[in-house]
Amino acid sequence: MDVLQKSLDRALTTLPELFIERSIAKKLQDQGIKAPKSLSHKIARHILSGKTQPLRHKVSSKHPDITLTFNEADANAITRDIQDFLKTGLPELLPQLASRVSKGVLGNLKSRWAEEHALQNADLAAFRERLEERWAKPLNQLRMLLTIAREWGGAVYARQSSTKARSKVLKHILLRLHVRGCQVMDEIICLLENGFADGAMARWRTLHELAVVADVISQHGESIAQRYLAHQAVESKRAMNKYMSCCALLGYKPLSDREVKRITKAHEAAVARYGKDFDSDYGWATHHLKKKRVTFADLETEAGRADMRSYHQMANDNVHAGVKSLFIRLGLLEDYEGLLAGRSNSGLTDPGQNAAHTLTQLSVLVCLSAPIFDDLVTAQLMRLLRNEIPKSFSRADLRLRKDDKQFRAAMKTADR
Repeated sequence: MDVLQKSLDRALTTLPELFIERSIAKKLQDQGIKAPKSLSHKIARHILSGKTQPLRHKVSSKHPDITLTFNEADANAITRDIQDFLKTGLPELLPQLASRVSKGVLGNLKSRWAEEHALQNADLAAFRERLEERWAKPLNQLRMLLTIAREWGGAVYARQSSTKARSKVLKHILLRLHVRGCQVMDEIICLLENGFADGAMARWRTLHELAVVADVISQHGESIAQRYLAHQAVESKRAMNKYMSCCALLGYKPLSDREVKRITKAHEAAVARYGKDFDSDYGWATHHLKKKRVTFADLETEAGRADMRSYHQMANDNVHAGVKSLFIRLGLLEDYEGLLAGRSNSGLTDPGQNAAHTLTQLSVLVCLSAPIFDDLVTAQLMRLLRNEIPKSFSRADLRLRKDDKQFRAAMKTADR
């Protein structure tokens, strides 16, 4: 990527020659000599070559011999001009030059992008084929688990829609949490099968949070479900405040007075109904957990999912810009000194088995609330499949580590 910089550096080495040429051209002009530009260039190169003999060049018969004299003042003037150019002229020139060069580079990239894109697609297809060959069994088990969860959720939704349930908000919220969980699971699988283990771990964090929230709501029933639904007013008010504080900087239009009034009124009504503690991140849970401020760790404890807190922190590292995320990457196979800027066939085990565990928990919690025999069978089916998945991931991971060890040994032997 430093090709352009090297070209610029080479060009800068010619500055003395260029400024000497300019001085020569001025001296020729002062003597009334109309000489071609090539003569100034030739004389400059002759001077810089260090040769002491006269330069021979065919000129007009009116000027058979030309004598140019350079003294210390001329040398100082050339040096001063070069320094002035480097100090002021070059900084002003570089942005203009960069703009022109970038347009040319972009045009070249566009002209050959179809070919480059085809090559990248071929490389990606080969990578996916290798990854699928190694991780096919656990990935297919995840795909089966997701299919079961979706079909089960669809069946429960259809059954509940045909009956009048007392806990209408509760069931509605839990099913929506399950639906979103299925979508996140699909994203996790997509990331895994494309070699983005760290991204999959980050998405598992969301799946875990959905399952925790669903568990807490399920425990406390209809009243907390109503609070959870009403908490939209708090989140909308916060979103509005953030947008209104930066929309001018973004060049966007502010919300209308009518919209601001509507959101503010809904927020005030919710806080008036549920109390000032409701106006916080997890304010919907403060009453039932008997805390003025609820954290996600409190929700994990209430849901009995505190055992996953270390994994949740690992997932946080993949979401945020903390320094740990720069060095500890699942996609690096025991070589955290390396740099990973793309895909890897390593690190799929933790996000894969965590996703299987959490989706099963969420599905059983939501879909087994009012079970019929079909639900009992489906729940057991998901549990059986979930129990197989960690073993499948572990076997694939062991094969990967064995192959990597053999490859490294072969590389060391070849280097000797």
